[in-house]
Amino acid sequence: MIVHSGPVAKAVMLVLLFFSVVSWAIIFFKIRQFNAMDREGERISSVIGEIESLKKLLAAMRSFRGSPYYRLALIAYEAQSKGFRENPGHTKEFTLDVEKRLKIGVEEETERLQNYLSFLATTANTAPFVGLFGTVWGIMDSFREIGIRGSTSLSVVAPGISEALIATAFGLLTAIPAVVAYNYLVIRSRRISNRLERFSTYLTTLA
Repeated sequence: MIVHSGPVAKAVMLVLLFFSVVSWAIIFFKIRQFNAMDREGERISSVIGEIESLKKLLAAMRSFRGSPYYRLALIAYEAQSKGFRENPGHTKEFTLDVEKRLKIGVEEETERLQNYLSFLATTANTAPFVGLFGTVWGIMDSFREIGIRGSTSLSVVAPGISEALIATAFGLLTAIPAVVAYNYLVIRSRRISNRLERFSTYLTTLA
């Protein structure tokens, strides 16, 4: 039915196919990323139990280079080193500076967690309307053929209706996984973000 459909219907299918392929690529990528971060969080929780300084913590986290936890620890350590150089007395202002830098770091990591999720939201909101456009166009084709041939037989109406149904089905098949995945990934990203905030609080106690 797709092969024998009109150019507009094929264009609609190609657009929906693009949205679908990219959406599934993002879904698998984000699930893999979040799973890795969950494993890192569990491993780090088992490492930090008896560590009493940021320097020792960074040394223990060498295998986590590139992870958001390591980046936050590095931010805290650099802020601590700078504070000791500029203000050896370890004042309240120094602690507040570390907290501020960590807060900014957590916000940046949260933004990284949410990368590409907006595409899933766009797909979920747009795909049904793209499919609806194909549906409306198929019905218009059917009415045009009826007007040209002066007949309402099934052979005249069926091609346009089939294009309409295919477009609707493709739109739903593209949008539904995007909606489910978006909600699922947003919940997971918030959970990881909360864990990063708790980790930043722990880093503040070491500063």
